[in-house]
Amino acid sequence: MSATNLSRFEELVSRYLDERLNDTEAAELAALLAEPALATRFLEMTRLNSEIAGLLSAPVPDAAMVELVSMDIKKALAAAQPSTGVRLRIADRTQPRPGSICVSAPRAQPVRQKFAVRALAWAAVFLVFAGLAAVFLFNGAQRLTAPAVTSIQGEARLIGASGERALTAGESWRRGETIKTVGPNSAVTVTCHDGTRLDFGGNTVAINQSTKEARRVELEHGSLQGTIKKQLAHRPFTFATAEAEAIVVGTALRFLVGAHHTRLEVTEGEVRFRRRHDGAEVAVKAGNFAVVAPNVPFAARPNHTNPHHP
Repeated sequence: MSATNLSRFEELVSRYLDERLNDTEAAELAALLAEPALATRFLEMTRLNSEIAGLLSAPVPDAAMVELVSMDIKKALAAAQPSTGVRLRIADRTQPRPGSICVSAPRAQPVRQKFAVRALAWAAVFLVFAGLAAVFLFNGAQRLTAPAVTSIQGEARLIGASGERALTAGESWRRGETIKTVGPNSAVTVTCHDGTRLDFGGNTVAINQSTKEARRVELEHGSLQGTIKKQLAHRPFTFATAEAEAIVVGTALRFLVGAHHTRLEVTEGEVRFRRRHDGAEVAVKAGNFAVVAPNVPFAARPNHTNPHHP
């Protein structure tokens, strides 16, 4: 078919969708639709009409989805045919036959059929974009759950799947990776996307154990000072050591971890502090601390001036 004829065909279909097709043009369109290639193109153009222009830059990549939409269009048109109006008889697209698509143009315009086709087109668009949105949201969530290293003082190392290397500011701290500060004067600051800030002190080893469902940081030893933004009640921020867990919904705290002991100090809000070996738990409020250590009462007490006091 020549470019002129194809252009005329697309113009006629456009007028059909806009309800501006007269009797002569309808007869002309009917003749063109006897050609199988143009019959297929007709279905595509009715799906990609002016209401969804610009939403799809490429056809639906799933051939099975195209066939399903085609079947739904056939059913909708069969059910929605008015007593007067443009009537479409659509043959099997896999074995098109000349004359299998017929168009007549009585006085009334095909309003119900047009809406049925457009509704199915929107359904196809929704399915495509829902799938793409799911992918984008999933990838975005993965990125957002990875905190960023915002500052480094002294020497710091990152241990991950590829081995151990120097930690640099600006990179992400991903699940399963370990941050290690080397020396008493070293420090690392990590910031989450919601503004939560974690400051790791010298000689600290911390592992990011966060998942999509919850945030979790484990300290093997060293110190951590954190300002935790408000978290969802069912998705708290958890800090863990060999002896204890601190479940945080939103607060400011300090963690000190040594051999066989964990000390939690709370400066704002309240933290649930759990002893791991027996599950005992205390609520530590602002201005108080608690320690998990052998032969030390497990209770919240007012802070001492000496942070290493048991």
